[in-house]
Amino acid sequence: MQLYHLSKREALYVWRNKPALIASIVAPTFLNLLFAGIFAHAGDVKNTREKASCDSSDDVPYTIQAHFGSVAQVMIGGMFGAAQPLLLRFPLDRGIFLREYATSTYGALAYFLSKTVVELPQMLLNALITWVCFYFIVGLQGVFMVHVLVFWIAGLSAASTALLVGCLAANPQAAQQAAPPVFVLQLLFAGVFLPTEQIPCGLRWIQYVCSLKYGINLIMINEFGKDTQQARDWPAAERVQADRLLAFNDVDPQLWWLYMVILVGLFFAFRTLGVFALVWKARSFF
Repeated sequence: MQLYHLSKREALYVWRNKPALIASIVAPTFLNLLFAGIFAHAGDVKNTREKASCDSSDDVPYTIQAHFGSVAQVMIGGMFGAAQPLLLRFPLDRGIFLREYATSTYGALAYFLSKTVVELPQMLLNALITWVCFYFIVGLQGVFMVHVLVFWIAGLSAASTALLVGCLAANPQAAQQAAPPVFVLQLLFAGVFLPTEQIPCGLRWIQYVCSLKYGINLIMINEFGKDTQQARDWPAAERVQADRLLAFNDVDPQLWWLYMVILVGLFFAFRTLGVFALVWKARSFF
């Protein structure tokens, strides 16, 4: 009963906050159309692309770097878009929660779950908007709905990390100060800037709490894996490039299930820790 009423209240708040609701649709639409324009046809392995230079109409050949860069950009943008708002969600609602929790109006678990229940369809809609704007213009090769679902789950996992930080923060300013370390670690261990094998052994364990890495791994398997190569009839040279890219980034297509399990596990682990952090902060306050 608590979960029902809290979810209803949260959904009504989201619906009535029209500026934020419109921004949550317009902002990703605009940004991803812009990204799609920059990476237009970068994923088309069989055709050349028109050179971007204004003083030349020469065509440029397909490059695996541009293809990989396009999907990596989408995933990085999705991580920021999903995680940043949740950093401030609980610090901004702290006063309301403490007052209602102190009078035993509801429990911390029901309050926390109500936020998640409303968040799930919002982030799924965001994932659909992102890939509708980006997938077809860039000419990506992987299965469309797989991209959407991976983006959705990876965003939820990244948001869970930010949510835990927000639950631990005493105020919005503290949450904002904690944001850079959270995002920088995600980027460094995602495999975009350097392979994980080149990171010192004593620090590699951090990759297991960085959801962006496993989201990118799954996107790469869907976009560059053998199944996609065969289904889209890739030329031999591009197949070799794709296989080398997967190997260079330490991505094993046979372990796709493990990457998915880790993503889902991170989602539940950080959400559970967030509930305990919320209860601990509330009890320590009183």
